[in-house]
Amino acid sequence: MTVGTHLRRNLIRAGILLLVVAVAWSGWQAFRVWRAWRNVERLPFNVVDAREALGQQGTIGVIDTAPTTAPTEGGEEIEVPGTLPPDVTLPTSPRLAPEALQAFLVIGSDQRPQLGSGGRADVIVLILLPADGADPVMVSIPRDLYLPNPCTGGYTRINATLNGCGQAATGPELLSVAVEDFTGVEIDHFAVFDFEGFKAIVDRVGGVDICVDHPVRDSKTDPPLDLPAGCSRADGAMTLSWVRSRHTKELVDGVWRAMPGVNDLTRNQRQQELLLEALGRLKAFRSITEFSALVEELSDAFAIDDHLSLGAAIGLAWDMRGINVASIRRPTIPAATYITEAGAYVLLPQASFAEVLESAYPGAAAIVAEG
Repeated sequence: MTVGTHLRRNLIRAGILLLVVAVAWSGWQAFRVWRAWRNVERLPFNVVDAREALGQQGTIGVIDTAPTTAPTEGGEEIEVPGTLPPDVTLPTSPRLAPEALQAFLVIGSDQRPQLGSGGRADVIVLILLPADGADPVMVSIPRDLYLPNPCTGGYTRINATLNGCGQAATGPELLSVAVEDFTGVEIDHFAVFDFEGFKAIVDRVGGVDICVDHPVRDSKTDPPLDLPAGCSRADGAMTLSWVRSRHTKELVDGVWRAMPGVNDLTRNQRQQELLLEALGRLKAFRSITEFSALVEELSDAFAIDDHLSLGAAIGLAWDMRGINVASIRRPTIPAATYITEAGAYVLLPQASFAEVLESAYPGAAAIVAEG
């Protein structure tokens, strides 16, 4: 055997060994992702079946004249259906062609919704990905928006629909039905996180930057909101307080005063900024290894619908890395304060969702389907 022949054989063996190692490594990484996603909680999600079940139980169209909120034995307030006077009409939207876009609901709640009661939705963000590759759309749906509740037939704040409707619909299903009825958009998938999961996600990406002109605080949040003037890298707990703060105060000329313009719409803006920053952080994940580690660590921080496959989820996450955050369209649902018959302050939409979408995409009516 010549030296050249011996060398070639060794090179071939080394090449085969490297190939085996590469295949084994890729397989291990794929297994890590699969194992992590197996640990992610899946919630039943079938809006079509939920609609049928809601109709069969005969709640649709039954108007309950009870007040908007009522105390429970524990002293908490629960949402009960109310009405609108005959002279108040809510704007409606035609159905959008399902094939024209993919629609995702991002839901944040003080509880993880199971099959039954799931608390109220504190964050409701609708993300639309047009099928033609046009810029994505991100729309916050105010939690206090006063709309028909598909479970009761009366009117409630939309955040109350996350409680579900007994055996007829889970929380995400009932919320999706309400969102579809208002927007005309067919919901394809959802992701829901509770507050602990929210904090874990923020901490895992290294915190987020929050910038304010003056020092701000809110003693009613947990933990109390406390940020200095300028930009701060906030951890998950402080970020949650910032997003949820409804009584934000700022220090101006040595005096603490209520921060002007703080309302549900302000909180929606904060939520969107947070999601956009988190989306921007996806670009930092350069390999499947890093992504696997992220999924493994956060697998118990959120829940998704049971129709979102592993491949689709990974593909979507990787596609989102290529999106220019600045290109995302962010229209606002105009709303006005309305006082219910029980004296509760809620919000009424002042434009149809078709008009809201048109403000983001002039000519968007081209994707509107009849019916």
